[in-house]
Amino acid sequence: MLPASEDLEQALVGLRSGSDALTVRKPVLSFSTINPAMIPIRESQRSSEDFVLGVALGPDSHGSFEPLHATYSNLRKTGRRTKLVIFGVQDGRLLASNLAREGLGPDPQWVSDESSTRDLLEACDVLVSLQDGVPLLVLRAISSHIPVITTAVRVPEAIRNRRTVKFIRRGDQNGLEEALLGLSEQPKRTPIPGFVSEGSIAKYYSDTYLWRENGSPSASGDVPKGRALIKRVLLGALPSGRLLRHGSRDRTQIALTVDDGPDPVFTPRILDIFRDHAVKATFFVVGGAAEQYPEIVLRMKREGHDVGSHSYSHPYFHRLSWSGAIREIGMTRWVLKRILGEECKLFRPPHGKLSLRSLVPAWAAGQQVVIWNVDLKDYRAGSGEVEAQLDRTVFASGDIILYHGTSEPALKALPRVIEAALNKGREAVTISHLVPK
Repeated sequence: MLPASEDLEQALVGLRSGSDALTVRKPVLSFSTINPAMIPIRESQRSSEDFVLGVALGPDSHGSFEPLHATYSNLRKTGRRTKLVIFGVQDGRLLASNLAREGLGPDPQWVSDESSTRDLLEACDVLVSLQDGVPLLVLRAISSHIPVITTAVRVPEAIRNRRTVKFIRRGDQNGLEEALLGLSEQPKRTPIPGFVSEGSIAKYYSDTYLWRENGSPSASGDVPKGRALIKRVLLGALPSGRLLRHGSRDRTQIALTVDDGPDPVFTPRILDIFRDHAVKATFFVVGGAAEQYPEIVLRMKREGHDVGSHSYSHPYFHRLSWSGAIREIGMTRWVLKRILGEECKLFRPPHGKLSLRSLVPAWAAGQQVVIWNVDLKDYRAGSGEVEAQLDRTVFASGDIILYHGTSEPALKALPRVIEAALNKGREAVTISHLVPK
C-alpha cells in the first residue's frame, strides 16, 4: 500500500536531515572471529623463492588477460621465480596449458574447485582481479591482508581506500607491471593462521553495501505483475517533479539518457558521437566510477550535458536497509558536488526499480527521480538487439530513451539511434530542459 501524501512529507523531512548529515564510516574488520583451526600452507606453494601470483578471471574478463600475460612474461625475465594460479574461469585450464607450452615457468594452476580455493589463495603473494565489481575472492583476499590489484570501476570507498588495494585501468600493462614488480621485491607476507569465516566477511561488507546477491533479470525481461502495477500507480499518482517517465507529447523534444558510466573506454567515445551530432544528453553516473574518472564527468558538464546520480555502487535498492539506501544516494551526491561544484538534482534508481527505499531518500535529497519509456536493450547489441528494437520502435515527442553504450556493437549502433530519435524535427535535450508531461 502506498503511504498517504502527508506520511511521505514527514518521511522526507526526517530523511533530509539524515541525508545532509551523512558521513562515510569505515568499520574495521575484527579477526577475533577467525576459525582457530589452522589451515596449513604447503611448502611447495610458499617457497621463499617463489612469487605466487593469483588471477581472478570471470565472464567479463575477456580482453584483459593479454596485458597480464605479457606482464607475467616480463616478470619472469627478471629472474624472479614466479608461479601463476588462475581462479574461477571456464577456460582456465586452456589458459594454463597455453602458458605452460610457452615455457612460462612451472605449470600454472587452474582452480575451479571451491574446496581448494582457500588454500591456494592463502599461498598467493598478490591477487589480480580482472573482473568488474568486487567478487567474493577479492573480499577473501582483503580479509587475509593479501594485496589486491583490480581493474574494477564500481568499487565503493570502503574498498577503494584500502592501502592493500591498487586500482589500474583495464589494459594498462605498464601500471600492472610496475605494481607487480614492486610487490615482488617486498618481503613475504606472513600468512594469517586460517581464514576469516565467510559469514564474518559477509556481515562486515554488508555494512558497506558491497556484499549483495544482485541476481539477474529474468531471461524474458518480464516484470512481475505486482511490480508493474505498483509502478503504474506511482507514475499516475506522483507529479513529474518527483517522478518523470517521459516529457510533454506536445513539444518536439526527446531525451537520450546514458546509464552506468563513466567508463574510461566507451564514455569518451559516446561524448565524441554526441558532439559530432550536436546532441545534448543526460548521463546517470555511478558514484564509485565517477570518483575514479572525474575528468570524464567534468567533460560531460563542460559539453552541455546533464549529470545525474545512478547510486554509488549500483545495488538493488529494495534489498538495502533504509540507512544503506540513504548512504548510496548521499555518497553519490557528495561525490558529484565535489567534482562539479553543484548539487545533483537528478536520480535514476539502478535497474529502474522503484521502491520506497529508492524514492524517498532521493526526494529527501531534493532530487527528481527519472526513469524512461524507451529501452533499446543495447546490452544485447552484439546479437543485433538494438537494430531489432529500432525497427519495432516508433519514437514520439517526449520520449526518454535508455542507453548504456558499453560495448563496441552498442557504440556502433548509437549514430543510428540518434538519427531515428531526431526524425520529424525532434530536438535532443537534457532532462533539465525536457518540458514535463
